[in-house]
Amino acid sequence: MSEPSTRGLDWWRGDRARWVELCFTASPDESAADLHAAARAAVLRELFEDSTDEDADFLVYLLAQETLMHQSGWSFSDSMGMAALLVAERKRLADVFALWNAKNANFDTMFGLDSELLFAPGVEETIVFVEASDDPARDGIMRYVSGTSLPTDTEVSARMAGLRHYHTA
Repeated sequence: MSEPSTRGLDWWRGDRARWVELCFTASPDESAADLHAAARAAVLRELFEDSTDEDADFLVYLLAQETLMHQSGWSFSDSMGMAALLVAERKRLADVFALWNAKNANFDTMFGLDSELLFAPGVEETIVFVEASDDPARDGIMRYVSGTSLPTDTEVSARMAGLRHYHTA
């Protein structure tokens, strides 16, 4: 059997049941180490070059696994930043909660993940969506929004372009 990181994107896209091979799995030797982190990072790099809106659910899954990994220790990895950007680039309102969970994974992710990613679908649209939601993260997001100066849609787009450039450089 091939290693997960050597499989092409078509293989991963072909069956959701395969995604478990990229799930966060704590190392028995070191709880902050993830046995699938390298494979997940390799798939994220491939998706960074070749992802579409059809990959949105896969991207959210990968971000959730990165979030779990980051909750197990203090760090902020490029793979977390890349996963968050890829999810944000899909501009789906419901993904604000996955992005919020990622931002709150630990101290480093709170400061390392740009808050502009939360507003990728549009600043006003995101606030209205979150306010109307019954998601458990709603109140935390609204507290955060009320305590910070909000970016403009132009600033959000510029920051996302800058992050894409960073990850391709």
